[in-house]
Amino acid sequence: MRAVILDNLRSAWNVGSIFRTAAALNYHSIALCGVTITPPSDKLRETSRGMEEHIPWKSYLTTMPALIDYRKLGFKLVALEACELSKPIQNMATAEKVVFILGNEAMGVTPAILEACDDVIQLPLLSAQSSINVSCAFAAAAYYDVLRNHGDV
Repeated sequence: MRAVILDNLRSAWNVGSIFRTAAALNYHSIALCGVTITPPSDKLRETSRGMEEHIPWKSYLTTMPALIDYRKLGFKLVALEACELSKPIQNMATAEKVVFILGNEAMGVTPAILEACDDVIQLPLLSAQSSINVSCAFAAAAYYDVLRNHGDV
């Protein structure tokens, strides 16, 4: 079972794209935290292709209560963030229930949220570029996770 927590994402297009990817991979739910845009939104709907109506979501004023809720449900908290704490996604331990935490496009995952996570992972990049778009990073990590858990990677 998989879920995703969005920590203050500002872009409706990124949020919509994450909804679409999460729905395609049969994710359990999405938590929209802080300033993260929530449905209804024409921009979000345009990118999600209506998937915000097909995957459960909940809005939180801040991110920490979402982490607490998912931990109570037995989810392992895994931040996707390029930082000193992170390790390559290939080194992420497998778990039956995982919630990926994605951070703000400019600032990343809030430091207090990173500290509350069970694991911090990053995608290996092949150039000097330090990061990629948050919705693209989620898609890559989510597909890697699905394939690895089905024994295909």
